[in-house]
Amino acid sequence: MNFIQTQLTVRIYFSLVLILIQFLSFGQNSFQSLKQDLEHKIVYSDFRKALEIINKNRERYNDAEKNDLDVIKVKILTEFGLYDEAFKLSQHLIANSQITEEQKLKIHVERALIYEINEENKSCLSELQKAEALLLKHPELKVKNYTNFLIRKSSYYRVNGFSNKAYELAIQAKKYAESVDDKVNMPVVELILGLGNRKTNPEAELLHYHRSLYLYKKLNHFEAVISMYCNFSHFYFSRDNYKMANVYVDSAIAISSKSNVLDYKADVFQMKSNILEKQNKADSALYYYKIASELFRKYNGEQRDLKVKELEIAYNFEKQKTEKQLLQKDIKTTRFLNVILFILIIILAFFTWQIAKNKRKIEIQKQKIAENNITLKNNVEEKQFLVQELNHRVKNNLAVILSLIDFQKDQAKNENYKNRFDDLYQRIKTINIAHELYSYNVNYNDNALIEAPDYINKILEYHQNSTLRTFNYINDIELIYFNVDKVLSLGLLVNELVTNSIKHADSGTKNLVVHLALRKTDKNTVELNYSDNGTVFNFENNKDSLGLFIIEGMVKQLKGSYTREKASYNILFPNE
Repeated sequence: MNFIQTQLTVRIYFSLVLILIQFLSFGQNSFQSLKQDLEHKIVYSDFRKALEIINKNRERYNDAEKNDLDVIKVKILTEFGLYDEAFKLSQHLIANSQITEEQKLKIHVERALIYEINEENKSCLSELQKAEALLLKHPELKVKNYTNFLIRKSSYYRVNGFSNKAYELAIQAKKYAESVDDKVNMPVVELILGLGNRKTNPEAELLHYHRSLYLYKKLNHFEAVISMYCNFSHFYFSRDNYKMANVYVDSAIAISSKSNVLDYKADVFQMKSNILEKQNKADSALYYYKIASELFRKYNGEQRDLKVKELEIAYNFEKQKTEKQLLQKDIKTTRFLNVILFILIIILAFFTWQIAKNKRKIEIQKQKIAENNITLKNNVEEKQFLVQELNHRVKNNLAVILSLIDFQKDQAKNENYKNRFDDLYQRIKTINIAHELYSYNVNYNDNALIEAPDYINKILEYHQNSTLRTFNYINDIELIYFNVDKVLSLGLLVNELVTNSIKHADSGTKNLVVHLALRKTDKNTVELNYSDNGTVFNFENNKDSLGLFIIEGMVKQLKGSYTREKASYNILFPNE
């Protein structure tokens, strides 16, 4: 009988052990499947769905698995442009002593990207150096991570102007990706090689773009294919080959419905609008511009919603952390109470009071937070009012100054003095126009830019209406946005050029015609061409001319350079 009972007991324990092993194995397999699904979604730019999966499932797993999910989440937040949230999460992970060496490596590479985007070059290089040290110490991590590290390092050198070094690293990345059959990063490497040939070898640039497009198509990566079509379109657009640019942008539009990445789609329709605008098809250009604007609006809304959700998750995380700490404290206390049973009632009463006290503190804190929020809101509204009032007073003061100058000019009897007052009036009026177009806000990033075409046209129109000399103007001004400091220098420069033309251009029997063109020559440079139809340049040798002095001063203020032949100016300055 005892033998039978012993056998039965052994079988029961054996069954329990098997069940436990199956349960643990299922948990591990479940997490690995989830992780593979997330990595697949990231490769194919389905960042929103990946983020939803992480936020929904994170609490189901242990601490090591949560760290894995948080490392993936840092990358997703960076791709969404939520750099502050990504950086805070990376800081939390770096401070975590339980993360693995591979997780550290991925975090350093991702932080390097965040610093690069925010133009913090020293910090970016520091993160890359930390990642490289980990790769040297743990060569087994290279297979999955080295290509991406080289891509990031190449990007750092390319952004900072070391094009040769960047290109060498891109070649190195390609060789390594081929050696380990890294199909995911290979198209990215080809794209970087194309960018490396952008200014030196257009044929090589196109060749690498085609390779990248081919590889993305093999992966059925529709978002990347759309982006590559847009790159091709931009390539031909920048060379005024609008027919080929149209072919590629139409290809992107044809498959844009397969993409859920709103900013990719918005870029495509914006490019289509730009092409049609260059082809003088204004109605069609406006149609596609509206589509692009709506997509950008939705994308910004999506980013805002995600930011709010991440803040809510962070708040809930801290709340759960506090509750978990309290729970652990209660468990420890309960075990202690089991040992000393005779004081159970007193201890329970004490902790009941303690919990009630904590709840009261939490309620008081919540009330204080609510009151602080109301105070902060009132402060923001007050500051906004003061900023608007300041802007209003600046405009009024400029108007008063203009009136005083006009009055003083009327009092002057010397014609030379009157002309000088006219010049001063026009310069201050140029500044006044900029302030009328600029909208001050407590948040400097809101409405902080001025459209160049609108501003320059108002300056030219004012000259037409205020000068006694009849003149016409022909302009070709791209839609470029400048901050208020840069646009004031540009406005004063244009004002002096027009003033000099009105005063000094001898057009014979013909009406004076002013030609002005403003366009981007590349991503970071703006070109201004100015001329008039005058046949004689009357102030060639007047080195003391205030107009020439202001022109040169404004070019320096723009950090630019210029060449002049008679009254024709070619001015280049950076668009920072």
